[in-house]
Amino acid sequence: RVGAVHAGVVPLRWAADGPTIDAEALAVLSQACRDHEEVRFDYQRRDGEDSRRLVQPHRLVSAGRRWYLVAWDVRREDWRTFRLDRLREARLAGARFRPRELPGGDAAAFVAQGLASIPKPHRAEVVVHGSADAVRAALRWADAEVTERGDGTCGATVRSESLDWLVSTVAMLAATFDVEVEAGTEVAARLDVVAVRLARRAGAARVAGAGV
Repeated sequence: RVGAVHAGVVPLRWAADGPTIDAEALAVLSQACRDHEEVRFDYQRRDGEDSRRLVQPHRLVSAGRRWYLVAWDVRREDWRTFRLDRLREARLAGARFRPRELPGGDAAAFVAQGLASIPKPHRAEVVVHGSADAVRAALRWADAEVTERGDGTCGATVRSESLDWLVSTVAMLAATFDVEVEAGTEVAARLDVVAVRLARRAGAARVAGAGV
């Protein structure tokens, strides 16, 4: 099964500076999660510092463009979340372990809580014409807080490390809901540019169709 994962998965790059997922690491970690086997790997922290880790893998979590490993760090004696694109030379350590209980019991929620604590330089506040549940479902991969307003709309605060990703997230919302940007001047300006370009393209398509 691990061989099939390795053979069937290729590194995926979302953008020129996007994360690349190592198929071999994904295979090793998947096996370790299933068989409760310790894993060693080299890891680059967010501050750029390199370290060597020995962990007891719990779950792999896919969050949009990135994959995360939730694991018990043996040397630090605590739960940690690791980004797979910062992880190198994952290898089985040859020792089995008894699974521990993850705080809260939900690996996806554990990752989401960790991501929410990371400072993000870009932020937008939008009003969305739709139910809070529907908007939360649409923003499930984003770092977002959604609140019901009681008038058929809800407020959403969306944060991101990348301005392009933030603009794409708001534009994705606008493909399904009516959206108004309340705060986030830079995001609103970028969306105006996108709207003009799309309108120009749609106008050209209508003219071409009329000429046929």
